[in-house]
Amino acid sequence: MNLVEQRVVDFVAATASKEPTPGGGAIAALTAATGAALAEMVANLTFGKKGYEEVQSEMKDLQAKAESIRHRMLELSQADADVFNIFMNVLGLPKNTDEEKATRTAAIQQAYKDAAMVPFEIGELAYQIFDLAELASKKGNQNLITDGIIAAINARAAVKAAFLNVRINLSGIKDETFVADITTKMNAIETGLDDKEAAIIALYV
Repeated sequence: MNLVEQRVVDFVAATASKEPTPGGGAIAALTAATGAALAEMVANLTFGKKGYEEVQSEMKDLQAKAESIRHRMLELSQADADVFNIFMNVLGLPKNTDEEKATRTAAIQQAYKDAAMVPFEIGELAYQIFDLAELASKKGNQNLITDGIIAAINARAAVKAAFLNVRINLSGIKDETFVADITTKMNAIETGLDDKEAAIIALYV
């Protein structure tokens, strides 16, 4: 099932169904995609607007970056569902002999890593939306300032949701170096995350 090509109503219904995918990771990616889309919209509605002549170049860069993130997030929404399905298939590998058990264990460990890296990319990329949201809110069409701010709110939600999914997958990984490296990177991104969101919200309220 291609999640990206579904109608919104069908995607939401699929999420609510008894099927395990799409799940939290796909929703995190979709949340980030909508955040990027809002920042992109502000840029698009600032182009050619009287009084914003001096920020046209910045808006052009904003639009291009937001569009790129938006497209990648939709890909990652599908990727998250795909790695989950792969993980479930790996669990079904035979384990009758010592060789089969070793093969299965190695495959499970790799599947855990793959399942962790997709939401990690979602969170890492979602974090980049903050700068776009801030620029949109500060310098973009001020009739749309709340849209720029909501882009930041969605970005924070996406980061937190994605990294929660990362951590649950890290719990099954025996490679301590891998776990420590990813955890350090997540902690660095999450440091000051609430303050970053609050600063952008404060541009209006």
